[in-house]
Amino acid sequence: MREQTKRKLSVPDLEGLQVSDASVFLTLNGFPRPEVVYEESYEPVLTVLGQDPPKGQIVDSDTIVTIRVSQRSFCEFLPGIYRASVYEGHTHLRDFLWIFRHIYDGISKTVDNIPSLFRPYDTPEDFLPWLASWIAFVLDESWPEEKKRYLLRRAVDYYRIRGTVKGLKLFLSIFVGVEPEIIENAWPFHGFQIGVHSTMDFDSVIFPVVNLSHAFIVDIPLDPDELSEQMIVKIHEIIRAEKPAHSMYYLRFKGKRVMLSEFQLLVGDEDSAYVIGSGEEIVELGEAEVERLPGEE
Repeated sequence: MREQTKRKLSVPDLEGLQVSDASVFLTLNGFPRPEVVYEESYEPVLTVLGQDPPKGQIVDSDTIVTIRVSQRSFCEFLPGIYRASVYEGHTHLRDFLWIFRHIYDGISKTVDNIPSLFRPYDTPEDFLPWLASWIAFVLDESWPEEKKRYLLRRAVDYYRIRGTVKGLKLFLSIFVGVEPEIIENAWPFHGFQIGVHSTMDFDSVIFPVVNLSHAFIVDIPLDPDELSEQMIVKIHEIIRAEKPAHSMYYLRFKGKRVMLSEFQLLVGDEDSAYVIGSGEEIVELGEAEVERLPGEE
């Protein structure tokens, strides 16, 4: 396999910039973050004094630019006898204290940047799921980073329509990729129903009387074979999180009822759920078995 050629870039001019601006400028020009080396100077603190490679040099895009930055040394806070040794040319103590200066500034920078952790477009990618958990927002790991950040940024707007048909459609559309159909005040079964063959657990369903004013059906225009069992479970979790607490729902895929193989498929709340079945096959719900519901063609 042919080795991919590295991209060549011209090193930008960083001298005179603040170290934070220089770092951003480098990343915008396609370079990684720079390596910072402190140096005592009369220039304002954290001003870039020099750089290596120099400005204008053509280098590989993965080259790490070293910048020399003005900073006050901790030698200034030492007793006079130690400062005198530094001024006499014994620089090993000064070099040793630069280590602690870097550590101190690194901690200070982390503390100063704490507010950025709570901004969806600034927080690190691995922090996004934790940030979403604060507001009980569901993020799928397969989504691209830009989509996760956009949804978290709009989470407050989405919460204004939670518990409504519009909100449930929106959340399911974001997660599944297609817009579902929601039929309100409807239920596919009426108490007790015996199928053509009367095979228990497959074409025979026993349900208590359902209050249609607190029930709805979610039809997703996808074939169950297109979805994994984990995806179906997540869809149930989204519906339970977005629906009104007192309501019940029934989930269908293109008019088919999905029977999960490893566990029973439940309908409704966790505390008042009903078992649909526990077989390993998909049972067709034809016109002869399910009556037409209000709103259905």
